[in-house]
Amino acid sequence: MQTERDDEGLDEALEQAAGSLEAGDPELALTQASRSGLEGPRALLEVRAYLDLGMLEPARARLGAAASSLGDDDLEVVELRGEVALESWDLDGADAAFQAISAVERDPWICERLALLADHAGDHDHAHALMVEAAELDPDRPAPVRITAPRFDRIVEDALASLAPPFAERVQAIRVVREPVPFRELVDPRDPSSTPPDILGLFVGPTIHDLAEDFPAQLPPSIYLFQRNLERMARDEEHLAEEIRVTLFHEIGHLLGLGEDGVAALGLA
Repeated sequence: MQTERDDEGLDEALEQAAGSLEAGDPELALTQASRSGLEGPRALLEVRAYLDLGMLEPARARLGAAASSLGDDDLEVVELRGEVALESWDLDGADAAFQAISAVERDPWICERLALLADHAGDHDHAHALMVEAAELDPDRPAPVRITAPRFDRIVEDALASLAPPFAERVQAIRVVREPVPFRELVDPRDPSSTPPDILGLFVGPTIHDLAEDFPAQLPPSIYLFQRNLERMARDEEHLAEEIRVTLFHEIGHLLGLGEDGVAALGLA
């Protein structure tokens, strides 16, 4: 979301921090922002950085500082209130914040956030309509992608069939479950931001190594793929198919007990 504050200019420290945040380095952004004397804009940037790091409590604290400096009704404060609520799985709070912004201005990003919330409410047609509106508001956005469940399943089957034999043998017994979006039972209440509402895929259950050690699991190993979240971020059907494959292989890496670096090193994603 773009706000009027974007046009007012920032001090040098916040300009550097904003660049680091955009480049995917929130830790450096926090270090650079600490040198800024602009309390309100600094707090806003720090909220975004902490959210990128999955650190909800510091994000809430800095959001409070931003609200004290800029006001509870500041649009960027309201937006970030919605983002913090979303990461906390307070979907009603997130909806209230994004609806408040939508009543003031129609923004493509807010339409996308409301589409995510509509999907979580089970209203997938309304979610798709909101994504259509987002594309109409921003000509650089592609038209939203939506495919049938059987088509999605065929893409998954084709991806599994393409696995190299060493990997294919290990995933024969794995459950691959298609869901529109994640549901609350999959979320660790101690760390809700580790399973955000817009996550693309999730591995649940014991890894291959745990199974070899007779790990006492309550759930069989399962990979969840979240169709509506994948569709919402895809540029077109070809891109969607590739993202399904990448997400599936990424979660297979976790089944094999690999961390993020290990998944990439094995060429699974």
